[in-house]
Amino acid sequence: MENFTVYNPVRLKFGPGTVDNVGQDLAEEGHQSVLILLGQGSARRSGLLDRIEAQLLKAGLSWEIFEGIRPNPVYEDADRAVQRAKAMKAGALLAVGGGSVIDTAKAVAAGVYVEHSVWDFYAGGAAKPSKALPLFVVLTLAATGTEMNRATVLQNNATGQKRGWGNEHLFPKISYLDPLLTHTVPAHYTAYGVADLMAHTLEQYFSPDFSPLSDAFAVQVIREAMHWGYKAVRNGNDAEARQQVLWLSTVALNGTLIAGKRRGDFGVHSVEHVLSALFDIAHGAGLSVVYPAWIRHFGPAFLPKLEALEQACLPSLLEIPELASLLQNAGHEGSTIPFVNLLEAFFEAIGTPTRLSQMNLGPETHSSILEALVKHKATGNYFDIQEPDHRRILALMA
Repeated sequence: MENFTVYNPVRLKFGPGTVDNVGQDLAEEGHQSVLILLGQGSARRSGLLDRIEAQLLKAGLSWEIFEGIRPNPVYEDADRAVQRAKAMKAGALLAVGGGSVIDTAKAVAAGVYVEHSVWDFYAGGAAKPSKALPLFVVLTLAATGTEMNRATVLQNNATGQKRGWGNEHLFPKISYLDPLLTHTVPAHYTAYGVADLMAHTLEQYFSPDFSPLSDAFAVQVIREAMHWGYKAVRNGNDAEARQQVLWLSTVALNGTLIAGKRRGDFGVHSVEHVLSALFDIAHGAGLSVVYPAWIRHFGPAFLPKLEALEQACLPSLLEIPELASLLQNAGHEGSTIPFVNLLEAFFEAIGTPTRLSQMNLGPETHSSILEALVKHKATGNYFDIQEPDHRRILALMA
């Protein structure tokens, strides 16, 4: 086991109705002026924004709204939000939405104290921030886990780059996880979120560093994600399934699964970032295409871990008639690489793609994908991906 430090200062409020604490908490923390960051209209349409504004009004706070953050967030929006926060002298930020809104808000939190573009943080040309605006989060989509970690990902369309960055000052102050807010998330975005949380878990699980308890946690997260994720996609009003998926997505990337390891691999994320930067596809959809291909390529290096996943996940999935039929048709028994056919069948069962062609990315796109994979050096922390690997993984994704 490797040496490790556990640090997570996020206060997490989980459960129905917890979002109704936002106004009071902001006031008690001493904040008077708040910039609210939103996505592309769902918080407004659902009435959630009205609900939050009523709280802020009751608490005697002032606020402004920055709206229109894209599903694959770009640094330019963060730069514009920084200028808004500076102009209004915001004392805190309130991100209302999914991972794209929260990741943008993290960039804004650091950006208000510097004069350069936030992209300089991601590109590696800026000094580490010494402070950031306090960030409060109302999560509406179970997927990325950014509500309880220090990481953020933004995109630069001009350079074709999608990059992650993290800093201890970017941990949210308080995150509100009200599962009732996720009931209106469409089935396909629910599925993308399930694929995302599973990918985060697998990235850490496949690290070769020895940490058996962390690995046991990861196996259980995958098992539960398959069980509850299928239910949440099939019935968006299944309250128990929504709660379980929401918590699983947070645990997948809040540090629980990495203790005793140096880091996760995240090579699959590196490959997917190329796809979403090129074609503006949903991140979770891209991950569900890349992961089976990556496992088929590198799986022989960690067969025991794949066997443990198959043994843990298969029995409970076979209890669901629709999944049982799909899994049997997938022919996972006798496969030279365990778990991968099961994983692919599960993704198909929840309706997230497993091939580039299912996203209308045909052979005519392959040369540009390969060029970008090589140009941006899409690789992992443990499993090195060179051009021959890019070529084979691309062929397996097709």
